[in-house]
Amino acid sequence: MDDAHARASASVDLDLIRAARARIAPHVRHTPLEPSPALEERWGVRVSLKLECLQVTGSFKPRLSFNKLLTSSPDLRARGAVASTAGGHGIGLAYAARALGTTADLFLPRHADARKLQVMKRLGATLHLHDDMKQARDAAVRFAAAEGKLLVPPYNDPQVIAAGGTVGLEIQEDAPDADLVIAGVGGGGLVSGIGVALGGAARVWGVQPENGPVLARWLEAGRPVAVDTRRSIADGLGAMPEEDTLTFPLMRRHVERMPLVSEAEMRDAMAWLLEEHQLVVEPSGAAPVAALLREPPAGARHVVIVLTGRNIAAPRYLDLIKEVQPS
Repeated sequence: MDDAHARASASVDLDLIRAARARIAPHVRHTPLEPSPALEERWGVRVSLKLECLQVTGSFKPRLSFNKLLTSSPDLRARGAVASTAGGHGIGLAYAARALGTTADLFLPRHADARKLQVMKRLGATLHLHDDMKQARDAAVRFAAAEGKLLVPPYNDPQVIAAGGTVGLEIQEDAPDADLVIAGVGGGGLVSGIGVALGGAARVWGVQPENGPVLARWLEAGRPVAVDTRRSIADGLGAMPEEDTLTFPLMRRHVERMPLVSEAEMRDAMAWLLEEHQLVVEPSGAAPVAALLREPPAGARHVVIVLTGRNIAAPRYLDLIKEVQPS
């Protein structure tokens, strides 16, 4: 990591996160914690679910877009915002852009979830579809530069990471005795921000799909390495982070472990959340539950699991859980 990126990574501190929280507070919800009696009984520790699936637009993503837009110059913001996304980040940006009186151009893979596409259109975004996520990301960067519009990264930006950290501030406020926080990881912005916000008051685990273990493998190696990936049902955890992403050094400092979960385990967790909590959660949001259903939270007394989102088309959701046997 070069000096500029090291400085940018170091700039994500508690002050930046607190400022983000005050800035976005009029636009987002302080989401609740819900106890999970079934997980408490399974492992003999207190377990709470952080319900970011009840956030505006159904995921934590608007926190990120509001903070990035509100910390950009009014002139640049007025020209319009641009992002590449698998879906959730695009919904959050479309919502924030409309609320702040600007436009959103979103670049997505053609296989994006149908409901997410529908919601983005309803929110007034212009959609640009590409064959895969890499093509979408490259096209978004070119378009933003050519049109003079604001590029809003999904994770690789200090203000975006700080906005993710506001979830950590809420956890610390509502569960000051929490000693383990578990969240899904795509590009690492959310878990990095949470780690900075908690400042060592609780351990942090990230969870990735077995089909997309990029940052897990980087953390194992201590540096960016080549990683084979396959398409996963957890499209929100399918980021291909840049080697110089700001999230990697933050994760090295703040994330203790990164378990991997299978596609079947995420489907099981989705069905379990519906059965035990009557919550519809997309695969990305269910990933950390999948990890805790499989293994005990060693050494923990109060675990908080972040359920990041619920944006999934009903037919796809039903198809994913229809063959799951009740446990």
